[in-house]
Order: sequence, then structure tokens, then C-alpha cells
Amino acid sequence: MGSYYATYKCPLCGTIIRCGNPADVPQDKLPEILGMVVRNQMMQGNPALHQAPMYIPHKCKDGNAGLAVFAGFTQERKKQSGR
Repeated sequence: MGSYYATYKCPLCGTIIRCGNPADVPQDKLPEILGMVVRNQMMQGNPALHQAPMYIPHKCKDGNAGLAVFAGFTQERKKQSGR
């Protein structure tokens, strides 16, 4: 089991954005959860189902504004202590 973030990518500047808090999910369940995200977006009449939006606004470093697209889930990496 790992901790995963909903992750987005801005098509204008290419920035990868992690959103929200990480959730503990078994790795083998990720494809099923990705399918659930897509199905939940089809149920627009029920906002309680929208756990991960398909798009989020993004302010690019160059001053542009993009609409970051849901790209999947990225695993939280634990920081290693220095030796």
C-alpha cells in the first residue's frame, strides 16, 4: 500500500501539480480508482461524487493561466534522512 496524490499537468507550461492530501491506496487498485474518477465526472448532477476534478486552474510561472488536466495518481515519496 502506498500514499498517492491526485496529479495534474498544465498543457501550457508542462508543470506537474499534486493536489490535496495523499490517500493510502493499494497499488493494484489504482486502475479501478482511475475508472471511478472518469465515471464520477459523468455524474455531474451529484457534486458529492466529484473527488478529483478533471481540470484545475493553474497560474503558470510565465504569467499565463492554464487549465491543468487530471493526469493520474503519483506516489508520495518519503524523504530520506541524510547520512
